[in-house]
Amino acid sequence: MRRGIGIAVLLLVILGGIAIGVSAYNAGVTHGLAQAASGGQVVRVVGPGYGFFPFGLFLFPLFFFGIFALARLAWGRGWGGHGHGPFSGGSWGHEGPKRIEELHRRLHEQGEGDHTPSGGEPASV
Repeated sequence: MRRGIGIAVLLLVILGGIAIGVSAYNAGVTHGLAQAASGGQVVRVVGPGYGFFPFGLFLFPLFFFGIFALARLAWGRGWGGHGHGPFSGGSWGHEGPKRIEELHRRLHEQGEGDHTPSGGEPASV
């Protein structure tokens, strides 16, 4: 139920952004047509006219990182995750080194006849 409400809110925000963009575009076109009808001034553009290209180059990826971070927060995972991994105190917790030492000790205590030796002299050819 929470996910459905989150998706509905996200869709409303997207649709609101689209509506604002379309209305701003149409207002700009109307304003430009009104200026053209009144015999506006001719302006020459000097130079390449890239505007804020370097800033857009850096801000464009940050925009996507921000969107993904917000989506991750919205779905309840948060910044810390669920605590999975070798250092999170999961199923092994702080007992991990103790378990490994116990396993190592038991393996060394096994009798030599219990298993086939893997080392030794190589077979002659």
